[in-house]
Amino acid sequence: MFKFTGSSEFRQVLILSLLSGKPVTIEEIRKLEDDPGLLEHEITLLKLLNEITNGSKTKVNETGTRVVFHPGFIIGGDADFDCGASVPLSYFLEVLICLAPFAKKKFNITLHGITHGFDYMNVDTVKQVTMSYCQKLGLHSAELEISKRGFPPLGGGTVRFSCNTLKIIKPLHWTDPGKIKKIRGVASCSRMSPATNPRVIDSCRGILNAFIPDVYIYNEHLKGANSGKSSGHSLTLFTESTTGVAICADCTAQPQTLPENLATETTHQLLDTIHTGGCVDSTHQYLVLLFMALTQSNVSTLRCGPLTPFSISFLRNLKLFLGVVFKIKVESEDGDESGVRKGLNSSLLLSCLGAGFENMNRSMT
Repeated sequence: MFKFTGSSEFRQVLILSLLSGKPVTIEEIRKLEDDPGLLEHEITLLKLLNEITNGSKTKVNETGTRVVFHPGFIIGGDADFDCGASVPLSYFLEVLICLAPFAKKKFNITLHGITHGFDYMNVDTVKQVTMSYCQKLGLHSAELEISKRGFPPLGGGTVRFSCNTLKIIKPLHWTDPGKIKKIRGVASCSRMSPATNPRVIDSCRGILNAFIPDVYIYNEHLKGANSGKSSGHSLTLFTESTTGVAICADCTAQPQTLPENLATETTHQLLDTIHTGGCVDSTHQYLVLLFMALTQSNVSTLRCGPLTPFSISFLRNLKLFLGVVFKIKVESEDGDESGVRKGLNSSLLLSCLGAGFENMNRSMT
């Protein structure tokens, strides 16, 4: 049994435990804080995993600072689950996306809660960008349908996630980021003035049109039953390159935030992400790394920008649970014909030999 300390790797430890079938113990969860133990959304995640698996056992001590998790089989199938209003639904969707391809049945799960938040991706990013990565990884029927939007603090949003299963994963070779050919986006607001989204869109285009003319941002103004229980507005931007690489940035406005400030912050965030280069943005590094580690016994390669702390810890845990070691090479990027460098001076080229993982749950009857 593997032992971990703290809550910083809570989700990735549970994901790898279910995929590898190895039990884990997580100790000293916020032991020294004023409110020690598991938070509400972490308890909700454990309940969700119990909903989609068969045979999983979870033991939590009285203070909530120690969790013992024995993984079961990933069943999938139909489910309807209320995730509460503490964190956005993307917190749970990221876990489901990693587990869904290796379930016994096709995932068809409906989640209720907050669709736009401050510390995690918006559901628009999951729908437009994460699902595009899933398509490239072989999950051709992966889909996220947004039925209702819910802004903090009360939420009230509803999404439906469906995904097919896979028997094996083919090796990946993502080394050419290509050139950006278009930028798309979604400006959404609920229970606010209809003039909010046009102000956001105009500010975005004022910045982005200086780089590329093909910019289109969809205006989604919600009211009535589909607008959730709280007012709010958000912006999601994503690019598409000539090789199909998608780069994203999103932001949900804090109370009293001007639409122009929201547009400026999100646009600069997108430009910074583009500047780092690579074939995957920082928020989706974990997903591609996981699939690379689970491929058949062939070499997979990926070009990306600087690794995030979450990705670095994920690489360590992939070695611990699956025995997969990544080779990381820093490659300098040459300038174009005029001598001007594009993006950062260097990028990372990651390669690994897959663990030869097979979906045994799918073959069970």
